[in-house]
Amino acid sequence: MADKVRFVKTTISVPSEVFARATRRAKELGTTRSAFFSNAVARELDATPSSPSVIERINAVVDAVNDDTAALVREAARRRLAEEDDTTW
Repeated sequence: MADKVRFVKTTISVPSEVFARATRRAKELGTTRSAFFSNAVARELDATPSSPSVIERINAVVDAVNDDTAALVREAARRRLAEEDDTTW
């Protein structure tokens, strides 16, 4: 048995001129206004890649930099010790 397509009724607000144009175009295409709007939304979703979450973007930067925390801590400690006693490490 084929999967049944499920629909959800929704209400949207669009400018009157957009509504009129969509109505005319749906008639030209021989489809319903609902199908026209649904197809337009589906095309937009397919054409626009989803943006990664903030955490995914941060993780990508950390991975790209290949952060070596130990090296950062060593450098900070070296600088701090050098400030305190003028010793070159």
